[in-house]
Amino acid sequence: MDWASFRRREALFVAAFFASVVAACLLAALAPGSIVVRLVKLVPLALLCAARLRDRRGRLAGLVGLGLFVSLLADALIDSVFVAGLGAFLVAHLFYLAGMGLPKRATGAGLPMLPALVFGGFMWWVLVGSGRAPEALHAPITAYAIVISSMLGRAIGRAFVEPKDHASRVLCAGALFFVVSDALIGVNRWVYPVPLGRVWILATYYVGQYLIFRGSAPPQREAEDAARRAGPPRLPFRARVQ
Repeated sequence: MDWASFRRREALFVAAFFASVVAACLLAALAPGSIVVRLVKLVPLALLCAARLRDRRGRLAGLVGLGLFVSLLADALIDSVFVAGLGAFLVAHLFYLAGMGLPKRATGAGLPMLPALVFGGFMWWVLVGSGRAPEALHAPITAYAIVISSMLGRAIGRAFVEPKDHASRVLCAGALFFVVSDALIGVNRWVYPVPLGRVWILATYYVGQYLIFRGSAPPQREAEDAARRAGPPRLPFRARVQ
């Protein structure tokens, strides 16, 4: 595929994804809880899953692809069976965590974990420690807080310790947006009704998943994209004039 065709395909994919995100957010504001919202909100993740199935080379890309698929299942479940949806998202985060792998150095695990664990602990106290969340959900929320905090901490380690490349920072931004979305769910449900809370939850969630998708692109794909952007190699001036 030439560079122009590649760019057109990418532009169509990005346009379709964000159009579906806008549609889901608007419907969530105008018709909250309706069956139409439940169906439309599945479209953005379905698009990400389809795109990753097309290009899933490498451990990180393959496991993130599984995480995206499980997230799609969670989206379908969480409005009707909250605990099942929460459990599915927990599995998705385990896939993301497994895809990022273990750090090569001890400093790649410890220090970057601290801000994530502190935030996770704070949210646990707000929801569970204070008793705001239902008692039946204390154990699931505790398990979920541990897993998502670990996922964010590992993403921070990859972004700022090793490998410290552009893709790892994009994935880290996605993990952060995902954590913000989940925090908003807890606050909106059990602490304080956030104005347009459903819209903010969906918007931050979709941005997070999109950035995780982009940040987990196979290394070969990244190299191919860079080569397409660079174009054919330029000859030295003397070679061009001969």
